Parts: sequence; structure tokens; C-alpha cells
Amino acid sequence: MTNHMCGTDGKIPVSLYNLLNSNRLQGETKPDPSSWTLRFKNFNVTVLLLVSPVQPFSEIKETLLKALKVRNIAEIDGEPVPDDPSEIEFGVPVDRNNLEKGWKKLELATHTGRKGAGGRRAVQISTPQGADLRDSQAVAFRFHKATPGEEDELDIDLDDPGWNVLIPTYEDEEEDE
Repeated sequence: MTNHMCGTDGKIPVSLYNLLNSNRLQGETKPDPSSWTLRFKNFNVTVLLLVSPVQPFSEIKETLLKALKVRNIAEIDGEPVPDDPSEIEFGVPVDRNNLEKGWKKLELATHTGRKGAGGRRAVQISTPQGADLRDSQAVAFRFHKATPGEEDELDIDLDDPGWNVLIPTYEDEEEDE
């Protein structure tokens, strides 16, 4: 009997494996009905993780790194997988309905916003919900080692390497007659 969920090498694909095992990686025993599935993409790798909408991105980075390590993924497109979760950066689509339009860096920070008639409140961008992500949304990830003095007050990164995400296309193949 052939297992149609396995790849050509007989192994379960990374994305399916991580979806099935993400709860075990997070130490949960049962999925929470309020959990979201986020699709983390880098090159041709997609990792599906169940996360809480209010789970800090620092914990999500740890879970993503554990998922890659469990599958013995040491590099993605020649880039070594780091040991430190702080070396993972996330990117969000410019247009969540059209991933081919590109990605922008997800700035993980707390800032102050306006509420009501002049009142102020702190807005957390350290969780998926605070970053205005949605269930089943794609999130790009890349590996980046911070260097001392890298933070720039102008927040201009002219050396941004971009996001190495391959988006599958569904084009009809021409039939030879």
C-alpha cells in the first residue's frame, strides 16, 4: 500500500510533519480551538505551526527553530539554520492576497498609538494578533546575524538581502501532440 502523504524518499514532507507535531514542540497536549495556523516560508520550505494569536514572536521563533531541527534541516538554500532564535526575522506580505507582490520586514516592537479622543495606549506588535496577522496567513522567515551598531536611527537598510521565498505557480503544461 502506498502512502500518498509521503514524499518520493518515503519521508513525510516538512510542512505536514510540522503541522502534525507542532503541538508536541510547544509542549501542548491538545490543540486549542482559538489557535491559528501560520505558514512560515523560506525558499521552497513551508513550515506550518499552530500558534496562539497572543503568543509572543520570541516563543514562535523558538518553536520554528525546533521544528527545523527536528527534521534535521541544517540549511535552507545554502544558508545555515542558526542555533539562536533571535537570528530569525519575519516578513509579512505586502498584499496578503497576492504573495508575489513581495514581503516587508515585520518590525517587532511596542509603540504608542492614539485611542479615542486623545487618550493613549500601548500597541503590542510582539504577537500575531498585534501584528495584524490572520489565521492561515503566510509569513516569510530568514536568518540574520545582528552586528554591533547595526541599529540606525533613520531605519534605512540599504543592504537588505530581501526575502528568498518561492511561490508555487499553477500553470498548465503544454501538451505535446
